[in-house]
Amino acid sequence: MKILLLNDEFYTTGASIAMLRLAERLVQNHEVYVMPRIDGPGDVRKKFEALGIPIVKNIESADVIVSNCILSGAAVADLASRCPVVWWIHEAEIGRDLLIHYPQMAPGFKKASHIVFQTAFQRIVYGSFLFDSPAAVHVLPFWNDAIYKQEDLTPKPKDKKRIVCIGTIEPRKRMEDTIMAVNAMDEELRNSVEVLFIGKYLQMSDGAKRLVEALPDRYRLMGELPNEETLRYLASADAYVLASNSESQPLTIWEAFELEVPVCLSDLETYRHIGLRNGVNVLMHPVGNIEVLASNLRILMTSDDVRRSVTRAGKGLLLNHLASDWADEFERIIYRAQTQAEIKKLGY
Repeated sequence: MKILLLNDEFYTTGASIAMLRLAERLVQNHEVYVMPRIDGPGDVRKKFEALGIPIVKNIESADVIVSNCILSGAAVADLASRCPVVWWIHEAEIGRDLLIHYPQMAPGFKKASHIVFQTAFQRIVYGSFLFDSPAAVHVLPFWNDAIYKQEDLTPKPKDKKRIVCIGTIEPRKRMEDTIMAVNAMDEELRNSVEVLFIGKYLQMSDGAKRLVEALPDRYRLMGELPNEETLRYLASADAYVLASNSESQPLTIWEAFELEVPVCLSDLETYRHIGLRNGVNVLMHPVGNIEVLASNLRILMTSDDVRRSVTRAGKGLLLNHLASDWADEFERIIYRAQTQAEIKKLGY
């Protein structure tokens, strides 16, 4: 089968890593191509090239298209007239807000053959767009198996307690909340901590930016790193923080669970749908509440009992989910899309 993967961008995000992992599976049995919505460099581009997958600028023909992210909605609507499209939507509330501001993306729900979500929460978020959609809708959590393939997971060396934040540095991710939370700690603890930010830099508030510039040894902007390096930094962390105001099913949470790193999260509704519980397998704070985030980090930095408890529960949750092969299920969805298209051509 000839499969075109319509990827969003090539810099490292959970969505682009997910598409890369799907490509690793599909290239074993199919003819696979990748076309970016926004072309450019990035570590993920290098990984596609290493797999021998051609990166194309236009679509000549395909049996099935897999389109990544809500921002490809207009392309989904256009391309569906040529061949079946499986639309893989990673965003939750932010995706709904984008649809309101850019309604030209909404017709994708009317044209896609199949829609794949990561969580049941996304079905709720997009409910008003799904009620008259002819697409078959699937909830398929994504698990990154890169950890199991990587031979060297030796934690990166450190001299201080280490907090790691992974993701694009932009307002939705609220990276600055971690900066402000560490700044709010008592002096002794604050001086014993370093915070590493791994991901593409887009935007940060003026106050947080001034702290980063004034204290470069405490707050380190690492930029984009290869996935292998990122995992080694994560393995060395005393805490992983994701303070976003909107997520669906962040890949980094599961990576932290596997590496037995305690996780601090903002209290988002989506997390209830994937089994995350405050005080059980993670510590949570209300979005934007710096004081509670600082308190949660203080607990993780000073209590071995709490660390052991939440990391054990987190890894247990992950291992129970790993019994399912998400890539195998996704490939079956692609086969279904192709078969249904062939049946339609026969007039049935």
